[in-house]
Amino acid sequence: RREHHSITAFNIESKPIGTMIKRTILAATAVAAASFADAATTVAVMEFGKGGSVRRTNSANTSSSVSGVASFWSAMHSPNRGLQYAGMNVVPDLFNKAESGVIVGLMGSGLDLASMPTVSNIVQGEGQGVIGHMEIKGEKGAALLKKAPTKAFSTENLSSVQAENGAQAFKVDVNDFNAAKVDAQVDSLMKSLKKQAESSGKTVVLHLVVEEEEGAARRRALARRLNEDEESGEENNNGEEGEEGEEEGQSAYYGYGYWNNGVWVTNYKTIFQIQYFNIVLWTSIGLVIILGYSTYLMVYMPLMADTLLFGESAKMMGE
Repeated sequence: RREHHSITAFNIESKPIGTMIKRTILAATAVAAASFADAATTVAVMEFGKGGSVRRTNSANTSSSVSGVASFWSAMHSPNRGLQYAGMNVVPDLFNKAESGVIVGLMGSGLDLASMPTVSNIVQGEGQGVIGHMEIKGEKGAALLKKAPTKAFSTENLSSVQAENGAQAFKVDVNDFNAAKVDAQVDSLMKSLKKQAESSGKTVVLHLVVEEEEGAARRRALARRLNEDEESGEENNNGEEGEEGEEEGQSAYYGYGYWNNGVWVTNYKTIFQIQYFNIVLWTSIGLVIILGYSTYLMVYMPLMADTLLFGESAKMMGE
């Protein structure tokens, strides 16, 4: 009986402990999931020098994935261009290819862009040679560098990076102590690549991969969305003032397109679409011409009698 009571007491005491452990695990999982959801990775694409090797499409969607960015890098810098995922807002040019590509990953426990003004301007806005951005949910910097066209090397001095033929990849660990230093190195690297590209007459593309701190990406996305809503609201208001009889919420038409509920719609083709159409068109026409000419040569091929065979058959008939 004593053993029975002791076992029962142990079971009664162990139940609250097991419940507390389960609650602790669930709480930790929820916190980790929330942190992962808040974190984000941004890839900024910049071009220096002659230019024309990368284009920005009319797609307003900046969301992408690790595989999507990897397909863009493959189509941009691999010797044999691979197929890029459809619907991305940045694409390589079909005719012009960059001689050099530099991929820089800024990673750590999370970057506070408030202490990195150069990186913040690149990630948040345009200018400084920025062509476009691609955004991925979660901390995906390490996964992206694994998909780079070449192996990524760790470095502590970006200022010494030189533009070489082909693609290069570098990884920089950033923390609260060296954030300002790394930001200055990024600014120095941009100036150096620009100078090298202009002096050599080549095109250099810089891909800056930034892992933002928890919550920073959400705040920036919210601020960008509010700015876009304000701009689209002003443009819709201007369109409504210029168009009499236009009902509220309908499209406002302009010379080259129109705004439809904050989305710019145009019938004009981008340079990438024009290039792709012409390549497919003239390739198809060339193949049809080659096929027709080959068929013509085969049909009207001259037929000549085989004298050797004819002589042997006559000899056999004579015998």
